[in-house]
Amino acid sequence: MLGSIRQFASPNFVKVSRFALTQAGIGAAAFVIELASIALIALATGAAYHCFVYGEQGLVGTYAAVGGLAGLGYTSAFLLRDEYAAGAMLEGGRSPGRIFLTWGLVFTGLSLIGFLTKSTHEFSRGWLLVFFVSGLAGVLVLNAALNIGIAHIMARGWVRRRKVMIVALASDAISLEREINEGTTGFWVIARTAVPQSAQQPEEIDAVLDAAVVNARMLGIDDVVISDALYGSPFVERAVNAFNVLPIALHLTTSGLVRRFKDARIARFGQTATVSLTRPPLGTFEAATKRGFDMAAAGLALLILSPLFAAIAVLIKIDSPGPVFFKQRRRGYNTEEFRIWKFRTMTSLDDGDVVVQATENDSRITTVGNFLRRTSLDELPQLINVLKGEMSLVGPRPHAVAHDRFFERRIALYPRRLNVKPGITGWAQVNGFRGETRTEEMMRQRVEHDLYYIDNCSLGFDLYILLLTLISPKASRNAR
Repeated sequence: MLGSIRQFASPNFVKVSRFALTQAGIGAAAFVIELASIALIALATGAAYHCFVYGEQGLVGTYAAVGGLAGLGYTSAFLLRDEYAAGAMLEGGRSPGRIFLTWGLVFTGLSLIGFLTKSTHEFSRGWLLVFFVSGLAGVLVLNAALNIGIAHIMARGWVRRRKVMIVALASDAISLEREINEGTTGFWVIARTAVPQSAQQPEEIDAVLDAAVVNARMLGIDDVVISDALYGSPFVERAVNAFNVLPIALHLTTSGLVRRFKDARIARFGQTATVSLTRPPLGTFEAATKRGFDMAAAGLALLILSPLFAAIAVLIKIDSPGPVFFKQRRRGYNTEEFRIWKFRTMTSLDDGDVVVQATENDSRITTVGNFLRRTSLDELPQLINVLKGEMSLVGPRPHAVAHDRFFERRIALYPRRLNVKPGITGWAQVNGFRGETRTEEMMRQRVEHDLYYIDNCSLGFDLYILLLTLISPKASRNAR
């Protein structure tokens, strides 16, 4: 036979117990655990809060009902997207930002239900706040614990993995097998069809495929993966047609270029099908939602903080001669330049081709400026930039134009930072990468965090970053 088919157990194969759980069973268990845990958190916080504040446990049934509704809303959001499958949970799609957004939307929904049913007076606002915070912490910890637990039991062979057959050139099959088997994604290669380079004639190809289909049916294969190394041959289309007679999932691997993009997908332009590698960081609705939130939050913050602005302005004028505000050219979305607003904290107003970063114990920093920089109060005037649409509350921090020109020649993906609007705070800042960048490596670490934000930006992620900005010690690290 021109094609060779081997049934084998990988050297690294994890022996699966005959009593192993199915992945569907694991997903159902995770669903029940999260639902029950949220209800228990509501019950525990309700009883504890009322005992502490009012000296009695209160309406236990009410706490359980609210917790059940919150749990059902939260778990349903992930259930509808099929994110309780073991593999889906291990892929890390549930980012903290998504969890925060989902939990927030659940409470928004509960508030709406309470308003429509005129039952809000039955609940203590203090307890609801405690439940919101405790529940958010609980689901974040629970998600991490479930991921660790599922990975552990999968590694022990207590969960049945999906059976995979590889169809590839002999030279390509081993590396493809290794890529699939590595990790704990719930798949395992148990069969391989090695396609000879010489197989070009229809009868030769059919002989290989007929044997492969019989083998796949006999082994109970769940997924067949066809290597992209075969794309240039007449084999692929005939393979797709041959395996379509089986109740399996059929996959085509992608080249090294495509696999760099985690959101690559099939798109259609009229009758033309393409592989879309990237999309704009924010869709139309997402961009409108982010802009609406920025305008509302920045406008409200400026109104509330106006007395503080006046007090800071007086202190700056008393402390040293010069303007209250410092404006400097920065690059914004798609490299468009704008002038950033800050409270003046230094005796110099650099804005040319050479801009010297502030360092620790910098003699140019004024007494009031030192306090403003360490508390990040000097950044507050950027709320004006947010209202003007030049910045967002959350995004990569904008650098002086001179610094952009310097680093974009040294860090390949540096210009990608400008694919979204710059922010007053950002993912890099809440992880401690703020302030002076003395070395190129320090800037690379900041850029890595900025690009992570761009690839994962959402309103939920923004809210999570804003929360960390207020409470995380890392957010004030390296403030100069």
